[in-house]
Formats: sequence, structure tokens, C-alpha cells
Amino acid sequence: MLDDDNKSLFEDLIEVEVSFKGSRIIAYKAKNSGGYVCPICKSALFFSEPDLLNHIVSHAKGYIERRRDAPTRQFRRKTKH
Repeated sequence: MLDDDNKSLFEDLIEVEVSFKGSRIIAYKAKNSGGYVCPICKSALFFSEPDLLNHIVSHAKGYIERRRDAPTRQFRRKTKH
């Protein structure tokens, strides 16, 4: 989700048609930053059409929805009894 600092990036969106390697989609473009906003999650900003389309393919394949957080290791100190 967007915090208050990033909301201003997406205030002035215009619909644009993005074409890349035979694929065409309707996306949003931020007027003030010039970046493309993902039309699915509306929380990702990209500055090239290939990056936007790769992100949308990730949505279609379910990679983003099944993404896990990075694994962490928890070290426990052994206590002496």
C-alpha cells in the first residue's frame, strides 16, 4: 500500500496504451514523474514499458501473489541448566 509520501506520485494519472513486442495493455502514466503505474496493483511504478510488462506477466503467473518474505535465521543462545 502507498503511504502519504508516495500518494502524490499517483495523483495525476492518465490512461495510456502500452505496446511492446505485440502485447498491448491499458496502463496509467503519472504526469508528474512520467512513470507507468501497474493497472492491476496500482502500487508499482516503472520507467520503462518492458519493466511494466514483465511486472504484469508476474501478476498473470501468480509470482507476486505467492511471494514470500526473505527467510530469516533466529539464533538462540543455549542456556545452561
